[in-house]
Amino acid sequence: MQYAVENGMIDLAYVQEQIEMNKRKELIENHPYSIWQGKDGKWRTYLPDESKERKKALKKRNTRKEIEDVVVAYWKSQIPSLRKYTFQDVYLMWRTVQDQLVSDNTVAKYETDYNRFFRDTDFAQKDIKHISSDDIKIFMVQTIKRLNLQKETSRKLFGYITNTVFYGRKELAIENNPVEFIKAKDFYSYCAEKYKPAEKKIIVKDDMKLLQKQFADDHAAKPNYIPTYAVEFASLTGMRVGEIAALRWDAIKENYIVVDKSEKSNRRKDIFYIDSTKNKKVRFFPMTAEIKKLLHKIYIVEKEYGYLCEWVFANENGRIHAKTISSCIKTKCRQVGIDEKGIHAFRKTLNSNMRCRGVSSNFAASIVWHSRLVYEQLFSFDVRGIADKAKILEEINVETCAM
Repeated sequence: MQYAVENGMIDLAYVQEQIEMNKRKELIENHPYSIWQGKDGKWRTYLPDESKERKKALKKRNTRKEIEDVVVAYWKSQIPSLRKYTFQDVYLMWRTVQDQLVSDNTVAKYETDYNRFFRDTDFAQKDIKHISSDDIKIFMVQTIKRLNLQKETSRKLFGYITNTVFYGRKELAIENNPVEFIKAKDFYSYCAEKYKPAEKKIIVKDDMKLLQKQFADDHAAKPNYIPTYAVEFASLTGMRVGEIAALRWDAIKENYIVVDKSEKSNRRKDIFYIDSTKNKKVRFFPMTAEIKKLLHKIYIVEKEYGYLCEWVFANENGRIHAKTISSCIKTKCRQVGIDEKGIHAFRKTLNSNMRCRGVSSNFAASIVWHSRLVYEQLFSFDVRGIADKAKILEEINVETCAM
């Protein structure tokens, strides 16, 4: 066929026209209502209409062709294989189901990603039946370059396209499968490389010294501003910000802290709630003199100002949320003139300091609860007790507070 077309043996436009004519004839012949001409010269027929009492609506046009056009357009719209579905149409159909299977936060992420990748693009308005592999390749590369995407995000973008195509093929009987011979890795060479120098991932000694001084100055100037204490607590423990926000006084023991809760949020509803930790497990964080000293200071301040309640970090409005603590560390960084860091930087810094002291990755992971490689999880065991952990952490805390 391709040879015949390229060599002028077959007029492809003529063939397509004949196919369309045959489809039109078939739809008209299968139309369940008669088409007739009234005494006024107008042409009439009925079309199904569930909103009407008789379940049908009368249509009227000036010529037979015009009334047949109405019939053909209606029945095309009712037959998935004939109706035009844009990529956006099918994506939204997939979302209608998918949104019921995931959390509100994931739905919010879908919305953000759609606006970022697809909204107001020519690709989103293409008829999905006519999208080719080349169309997808061009869109992927252009989007990767336009947004400077890294591999992980590029893979996510390709996943949205794949899910949409598969939904169309499964639910709408769309025959075209433009992703059949394309893989996410085909586009990795166009992606931006994710590289961050080590000093950008942690808080170096000079910067930590500036932050510790800022904490002390802030406590003196505004002793009842609790978020600053939460950030300082993070600098000594490396705890996740959600764990800090969910910490209760009854979890504070003489020799350790029970870490069994974490604050979670629903981005769509803008609400916060307490749930289990990230990995659903409980850990026992070793207590040190510096941590105990800071917690005692917090207790005294909250009691003095009437903030004392079940939560360690609270003010006149109740529990301090994780996003307030995360915002506070960025403010502290700006105040001392260093690059903005998140609470997670303290976590990486503590882990780095432990490793520099020669402790095993397994031992360090048992304190900050980092994920470990599979072989470490299966074949490496931490046999040192809470006292040994406290000793190592004590050395790091003393050094941190002395900066």
